[in-house]
Amino acid sequence: LAQGVDCAAFGAVLYRLCLVPPSGTMELSSFNINNGFAEGIVRGLRSGFLGPEEYRRFAQCDNLEDLRSALDDTDYAGFMQDEPSPIPVSSIEIKARQRLAEDFKYLRGQGVQPLHKFLEFITIDKMIDNVMALLQGTVNGKPPKELLAKVDPLGYFEEMKTIPSMGVDSGYDDIYKTILIDTPVGPYFEEFLRTIGSEEGKSMAEVGTILSETDLELMKNVMKKAWLEDFYAFTQGLGGTTAEVMGHILRMEADFRTMMITLNALNTPLASQASQGERNKLYPSFGYLYPDGTAKLEKAWNEGTVRAALESCGAAKHVQLFDQVKAFYDAESRGKDGATKSIEDLIYVELGYLYELAFEQQMNYAVFYAFVKLKEQEIRNLRWISNMIVMNRKDQADEIVPIFAPRGA
Repeated sequence: LAQGVDCAAFGAVLYRLCLVPPSGTMELSSFNINNGFAEGIVRGLRSGFLGPEEYRRFAQCDNLEDLRSALDDTDYAGFMQDEPSPIPVSSIEIKARQRLAEDFKYLRGQGVQPLHKFLEFITIDKMIDNVMALLQGTVNGKPPKELLAKVDPLGYFEEMKTIPSMGVDSGYDDIYKTILIDTPVGPYFEEFLRTIGSEEGKSMAEVGTILSETDLELMKNVMKKAWLEDFYAFTQGLGGTTAEVMGHILRMEADFRTMMITLNALNTPLASQASQGERNKLYPSFGYLYPDGTAKLEKAWNEGTVRAALESCGAAKHVQLFDQVKAFYDAESRGKDGATKSIEDLIYVELGYLYELAFEQQMNYAVFYAFVKLKEQEIRNLRWISNMIVMNRKDQADEIVPIFAPRGA
């Protein structure tokens, strides 16, 4: 200052530095104000995941009663105490999902914006699953009580109770206009209607015609794509570590979704040149493969062209996954030794690693998403083990995706 430095200018610079810290500093200084308690809870819940020793003990159970007793020594203690014997496998899964939904509801209660909106995106994913399951079950004539008993409680919303009781013989026009349009899944139905309607030359007013003429599985995939793109845009708008960690996770999920759609379409009419457009509109518009790799996959019609497309864009990890499962999608090799794993099986493993790594980062929202996804994998593990016990195939009970297990295990 004594050497002629402008005191006013110096003060202004110092003031701006205090108001606008360098990138990342703001997270360290303010994240815990609104989100510290919720993050502490979810990191505490991490200790409740089942470990290798528990899974080994489950695999030794002779029946589901033994499994219920073994679960009493874990964080699932007492969650099946009111279930009468004999216990069906479905009850174990439903009760486990209810436990997850209760934990998640408590987490949502501690969140403020924008964390609350972030957690809402997680529930919307399950809402889409529930709505499509209810529509499919209604089309198949299943009893409403049976359908509602199987919905995922994480994606429950009050309006869905009326879906099974509404007739779909004349299309889904009434269901959309009276129920879905005002729910969190409404915007994704609108996106679906725009996507399908514009291609078929129909207007948004022709809701019933569009819905009744569209395969429900196609409808679900279009809505899931719209949800994934929306979630990705939201996380990137948050910036900071959340944008970095969630961006990587969601880009990998988008790539894996593109691969699943491509491989599952092989040896079906969707792989033909005439139907490729219907398949291609299901590809997410972001990811590490997008846009060059996606553009090449849009032209693929068999195993050879799929591999060439992945290899040409330098996606070494994706090529490695494809090579491990290509025999499964080869009509001549399917069912033979080494051809028993699908791309979904490997993706569960790869995504499990990503979700675990999210816990290594501090002060970001990715841990909430990772917790839910890892819990869902744990529930799939329990369902698999339960089925193997019932089928007396306990030698295959260890074919699960372990969570937070030692990397060498």
